[in-house]
Amino acid sequence: MRVEACSQALLTEILPHIDPANDGVCIDVGVGTFAFYCELFANLGFPTIAIEPLPTKKLRKLCQNRNITLWEACLSDANSIQTLYIGTFAGLYNLNLNSLSPDWFGSSRKQQQVSVIDLPTLISRIPAEKITCMKLDIEGSEVNVLKQFERLPEYLRPQIVMFEYGGGARKSKAKKGWSPKFLKSTMSCINYLKKSGYGLSIMIDYASNTKVKIFNLQTSCLEPDVLFENNLIYGNIISFYDWSYSQESIKKICYSYEKSLVNYLIATIFCN
Repeated sequence: MRVEACSQALLTEILPHIDPANDGVCIDVGVGTFAFYCELFANLGFPTIAIEPLPTKKLRKLCQNRNITLWEACLSDANSIQTLYIGTFAGLYNLNLNSLSPDWFGSSRKQQQVSVIDLPTLISRIPAEKITCMKLDIEGSEVNVLKQFERLPEYLRPQIVMFEYGGGARKSKAKKGWSPKFLKSTMSCINYLKKSGYGLSIMIDYASNTKVKIFNLQTSCLEPDVLFENNLIYGNIISFYDWSYSQESIKKICYSYEKSLVNYLIATIFCN
């Protein structure tokens, strides 16, 4: 499935229903070099914050032109200066795989010191009275942010959270983003969201010919081998706080993204 295109289509449709008056802030954590969710949020009329420690010229220009607040930092569980490991893929540096974790599959030996802030500090500095959406793509470190949600008052818990899981191999290989360490981290993300009151969730995976999976964190079996099929590669999980949406509408939006020859070819080359 075309993960980012499908995820963006869902958010484009759903966000105006959740917050029709654009009262809340939308936060894009780990912007990267493409699929700019901060641009989507701004296009929908939301006050938007982009958090990216190494912003590209394109991102800087976008933020300047669209009145998006850019924070040159990493969001994690501390307020400090830490080492960011520059990403690499197929022998080339890839800023989309930058990680605070030295053993992330996309981390290289190239390092850079960056500012790191925790979630309460971010919230206090915005300041925000409501968070409509938070997108998290921080290469294996998502749990460091999501574990702080329980510390937020209910009115400041994002109405929608989207975070990335897996990566670099199929789940059946138990390597890279599916290694025991990072699968445990993914399951902790899911359980922290459950404890924080999130329910309806949507899983969108990159594997060829997969279909969108809709489940509820409060009522579904959350065992990893039940939740994640062995052929999965990487994807996004979108979770809702105290809100629901038509499952048929979700499936209808996702239908056109569920088959992709490009996905199949890339997955065959790099993940089998």
